[in-house]
Amino acid sequence: MFTRRAFTALASLTLAGQAAAQTHAPAPTTIGLRRAEVETLRRFAETTHPRGREAAADADWRARWDTLTAEADTLSEGAYFVRTRRALGWFKDGHTTVLPFEFTGGPPPGVFELGLPIQVRAFHDGLYVIAAKDEGAPLLGAKITRVASTDSVALMRAIATQWCGNDAWAHRFAAHQVTSPALLEGMGITRNATDAIAFEAMRGTRRVRASLSPRRGAGSDLRQLERTQAPREQWEASAGLGNYVRVEGASVYISCNDMDDIEGKTFVDFTHECFVAMETASADRLIFDVRRNGGGNNYWPEALRKRILRSRFNRPGGLYVLTSPMTFSAAQNPTSRLERDSFALFVGEPTGGAPNHYGDAQILRGEVSGLTSMVSTIPWFDS
Repeated sequence: MFTRRAFTALASLTLAGQAAAQTHAPAPTTIGLRRAEVETLRRFAETTHPRGREAAADADWRARWDTLTAEADTLSEGAYFVRTRRALGWFKDGHTTVLPFEFTGGPPPGVFELGLPIQVRAFHDGLYVIAAKDEGAPLLGAKITRVASTDSVALMRAIATQWCGNDAWAHRFAAHQVTSPALLEGMGITRNATDAIAFEAMRGTRRVRASLSPRRGAGSDLRQLERTQAPREQWEASAGLGNYVRVEGASVYISCNDMDDIEGKTFVDFTHECFVAMETASADRLIFDVRRNGGGNNYWPEALRKRILRSRFNRPGGLYVLTSPMTFSAAQNPTSRLERDSFALFVGEPTGGAPNHYGDAQILRGEVSGLTSMVSTIPWFDS
């Protein structure tokens, strides 16, 4: 699968072509060039994805791309991003999309650099502000009910509609959409990516409001919501990394945040630690936690998965798998296979990937827009 490390490596790509993304309106020198970029991406998707020929013959796919091609040179940068991702969303494949900037080394110069002075997280019951500063401070700890003139439910639906992948994967990235003025404008929530944005929220029974001004560096030095850490968070802080194993009473708890080597521990060493812990005589249940695992190499966890299947924990009441919308890509493979082959009881939220999905994406970078897209090359059908 495509690893987060490989995503980060995209930051070393040449910056040529990013100058065209300096403002929220298309520059005159890009007129006609975006149209060519769209046509290149369309051909790339149709010839790269395993379902590419099916897409090329589909009326809905053709309509999405024909409309985008016709309008590409008139769209704002935010709208161009959203419409391109929506066109790729025909596949409903989380590995076929326009990449969020956190995976590309940062946004191209211009309107995508603008943010808001809050950090938001999407929970199962809505969007909450978990960090803030300056004019965003009154929203800290509150549940967002409205952004500009759009209520939060309609906003979440708009995000899910234009997102590439299942609804859980859209949920995973919803918070980023809410704090990006360019993407809010691109979805039609606001009129201009540089104008102040009105937020309304509820803290308990009290309604709070704030007007947030887009600016560079808005997401730095935010004050985090004070709360008591859960035991799991304390264990991770003590371990100093996300891949660790811990014996708690009668339970073997395996935290697997990366399907890859991480700084301070190879996956082989981590697997060995799991094997040793599973031999603890007093343990009668095993908990495999992949709630924070966005992927890596889907071959690495196979030894651990097979040992779990052969272990005494593989029985009703003996094996638990914890999942969330962040469970994706190479984390989806062992999750699907354990669901198929073991007695595991699943706890948590739906995974960000589908049991049958596509991966091992190839990258295409738009030299006009500076946007980086990826398209799947291989089907992984584990269900």
